[in-house]
Amino acid sequence: MLLESLILGGIALNTLVTLTPQLMGLGERITDSRNFSINVVSVGPEVTVVDLVAPSELEAGQVPTVTVTLRHNRTQYEWIFARIRDLDTNTIVAPMMRQYVQEVKDFTFIFQGGGPVGDWAAVMPNKNWNLQMEVGLSWV
Repeated sequence: MLLESLILGGIALNTLVTLTPQLMGLGERITDSRNFSINVVSVGPEVTVVDLVAPSELEAGQVPTVTVTLRHNRTQYEWIFARIRDLDTNTIVAPMMRQYVQEVKDFTFIFQGGGPVGDWAAVMPNKNWNLQMEVGLSWV
């Protein structure tokens, strides 16, 4: 720090000046460099469909048996689920089945017909049935 005097119209003003390293001649010199990047890792889905077995055709009014094998892809405690949605009406036709898991492991759910409808909330309509197996994580 330097104390500088400035005289303005016969009045002396004393000012404290701080010199930064750049002003004092100190600095840096880069002698080498190397560029690098860090890629983001795609975690992927927590639950995936490994196998799905369903009848290719069925008479109207019947209830199918559909088997799905899921893979839980993580090692933390989670509820995994599977359910079946009618894509034409956007309604759930086989309610959610759940399993509490912690490990990377395959699980099988079987949506069975039986009784009036078994695990199903609907029966085969009098037209082609466009369905979707939905799988994922569930919170209680």
